[in-house]
Amino acid sequence: MTRQPLRSTLAAALLMLAGLACGQSVPWWEREPLRIIHLLTDYHPAIADSPAESAALKARLGFNAEHLAVMRHRKGLDDEGFFFASRVAGRVNPDYLKQYLPEARARGLRVFIYFNVHWFNHEFARRHPEWVQITEQGRPLEGIYQTGTSLCVNSPWREWVFQVLRDLCAYPIDGIFYDGPVFYAETCYCRHCREKYRKLYGGEMPSKRERRGRAFASLMEFQARSLADFLRDSRRVIKSINPEIAFYMNGGVRGGNWATGRFNRILVQEQDLLGSEGGFIYGDLTRTSLWKAGLTARLLETQAPDKPRVIFAAAAHKPWTFSILPAPELRLLYADSIANGASVWLAFSPFEAALPETEAMAAMNRFVERNGKYFVGTRSEARVALVWSDVTASFYAGAEAQLIDVDRVPARSEVGNLDGEFNGLAEALVRSHTPFDVIDDESLARERLDRYALIVLPNVACMSAQVADRLRSYVRAGGNLLGTFETSLYDETGVRRDDFALADVFGVHDGKRIVGPKRWDFMQAAAGAPDLLPGLRRQLIPAMTYHLRVRAGQGQAALYFTRPLAGPYDGVPEISDDPAVVLHRAGKGRAVYVAGDLGNSIQGLHMGEHLALVSHLVRELAPAPVRLENAPGSVEVVLRSQENGRRRLVHLLNFTGEMTRPIRRILPLTNITVELEGAAPRSVRALMANRALDFRRQAGRIRISLPRLDEYEVLVVE
Repeated sequence: MTRQPLRSTLAAALLMLAGLACGQSVPWWEREPLRIIHLLTDYHPAIADSPAESAALKARLGFNAEHLAVMRHRKGLDDEGFFFASRVAGRVNPDYLKQYLPEARARGLRVFIYFNVHWFNHEFARRHPEWVQITEQGRPLEGIYQTGTSLCVNSPWREWVFQVLRDLCAYPIDGIFYDGPVFYAETCYCRHCREKYRKLYGGEMPSKRERRGRAFASLMEFQARSLADFLRDSRRVIKSINPEIAFYMNGGVRGGNWATGRFNRILVQEQDLLGSEGGFIYGDLTRTSLWKAGLTARLLETQAPDKPRVIFAAAAHKPWTFSILPAPELRLLYADSIANGASVWLAFSPFEAALPETEAMAAMNRFVERNGKYFVGTRSEARVALVWSDVTASFYAGAEAQLIDVDRVPARSEVGNLDGEFNGLAEALVRSHTPFDVIDDESLARERLDRYALIVLPNVACMSAQVADRLRSYVRAGGNLLGTFETSLYDETGVRRDDFALADVFGVHDGKRIVGPKRWDFMQAAAGAPDLLPGLRRQLIPAMTYHLRVRAGQGQAALYFTRPLAGPYDGVPEISDDPAVVLHRAGKGRAVYVAGDLGNSIQGLHMGEHLALVSHLVRELAPAPVRLENAPGSVEVVLRSQENGRRRLVHLLNFTGEMTRPIRRILPLTNITVELEGAAPRSVRALMANRALDFRRQAGRIRISLPRLDEYEVLVVE
């Protein structure tokens, strides 16, 4: 394996040199980590508060930037709630923006104007029916946040938006932030979209209900390009007035962006930063990944390595907008974002600013302000990559695996659920203390793969022949793969193949049938197979909930599923002919194929044997450059570096709570040993504790003693 490229470090250096050569400085939004606040003043009369008091509050809490709402939302946006001068205002209100900006500037606050371009009230929409998004059935869109509608970027509404931009950019603002724009699962089929699609593609717009095939791929491309056109023209308006005004939007999520058209790889080209709601956590938090913010930050770095990334974190336990999360949850949302190379945006209400939980955010802001140099120009030193496939998220829901009709008690996991598969394998990597990146389909198709010793494919069902060829070459050259369930069984438009595209790499062939749910069944080691659970003496291992029936080809079956039991007390099961885990050497590298939904089963059941299986495979295929002793699996390890690797940064995040969420108390850990590869350093310092740490060299590795870990610590190894 060759070293990982410099990524953001090199990009930042080249950008700085280019700027100096042109007599320009690096844009302000790239000079330091952004600590952005959105004080929710757009839903109530708090906008009438004293500008000086509002700016002073934000500065006192340690923020250096903000999303400022100067447009009031009454069941959605209209033209009557503008608190700035605008040619398209339906009502003249006090010019709050003019009063506020000098107060913000005096306190070192950069001001992005928050512009919601995806939620409008019905009264405004009725005055402009040609602007409204239209459903496939020909009806105006309703029910956005239960109270409003959304307008179409391909309609004349765009000219109204551009005039608002001109009016805003006449003020000495620092940035514009778009909340939106988006399409919806049933939109947009307005006259303007139909005409534009016909002109570009020479036919009628296909249905969004048939999520497979070339026609649906063209529709997704059309909607993403329509958003990109809108962003490009918005950017031109802004930059023509003031190039120093930063511009970005609420970007795509790690999820099914097919409905909205928000594909970051396309849209980021028209933005100065890339942001996503990785820190919005909803409902039953026991079913939400503890590492959601960090996983999103990793993906954003892949999608925009040379631009600042921002994780949007709501301080509220959503959907209760005014229910602030406990302090440990807030600190961990913040820490998991900055540990993975992103800046932080936090939203809460003015009447929550005096609560004790808000001090948690202030303390983190002060920490980043003191130690900002350790959070810019960093690169990941991970040797493992976990794949998030937007292609599979877009097309796979229409595949047979998702439509299987099982006449039994519902299983704990949906068949082939992509989000569950990803989250489960991410959990296994975190709990094995493995630093890892999150890469995407574009990475697999066009970017360097040899920087990784192991690539994990969590049911990446939809895969192009080009990607399969690159993964085949990667393994033959010495790389390693771990793939699960239906990985590569569908093409890049969701059409099922006769066999896996990676059949020769995995050493298996598709058996054409999904088995499950297996609610009380098992797996058993094959005679003479390698021990995949060293240290765990298990004759029978709990089976994954669903599995694909496969036939072993050139691969060696290490585990088999047992024959289904009629009930949990139906005797000792017999081994079947269905391989569960297949090992195969292809060229210089190795591939491990898991026929079951391993990640989903981890996400739903957290079986120790399943976690141990992943941990063992990762240790064998990609030994981690950092190890922990005397630390539970609830400690996340992120390894980054600066100065071409001369300074290493070991981020440790302690998620050890009280076995429920939201987390109200983190249990401190003591006397942890961090073992790190590399030459003996000059010094090791803990940033949170603000102290030097003891270390020694032993057997070619550095052993660092960390006396105490609360929620978060950063070890700076010089």
